[in-house]
Amino acid sequence: MKKTALLVTTFLLGGTLLLFGGCKHGQGDKEAHLDFVIDYLDAVLDLDATQQAKLDGIKQELLTELQGLQVSKKEMRPKLKEQLAAAQIDTAVVKQAIGEHRRQLDRIVDLAVDRLVEFHATLTPEQRQKLIERLDKMEKRHGCPLSE
Repeated sequence: MKKTALLVTTFLLGGTLLLFGGCKHGQGDKEAHLDFVIDYLDAVLDLDATQQAKLDGIKQELLTELQGLQVSKKEMRPKLKEQLAAAQIDTAVVKQAIGEHRRQLDRIVDLAVDRLVEFHATLTPEQRQKLIERLDKMEKRHGCPLSE
């Protein structure tokens, strides 16, 4: 019985740390990161003005959506804290709060994929080849194959 109680307590504390730990994760300057990615792509692919404008538009759209995600995350925290402070956790409340955040994240992922497809359509065959070559180099350097 003591082992079971210890195990349950450990999982609850671990879950709590996962929910609230790393609160600063992803809090960095998102615009600076996106600017870095755009500059990198420009340097590697030698983008033309139309492609650069397309990426800048995508950046602005993603930044707007990411701000909404941060708001959602901030709104979710008090709900989760309230549940953790309660004598018993209402799983429906927790699942609803996390579900809303997840749906918003899913919309951002869908948007990013759609914009990737649009941007990819603007690339020349030579630029696509350069991109593949760069990805191959990254796989070798960092040991994280994208093809597995």
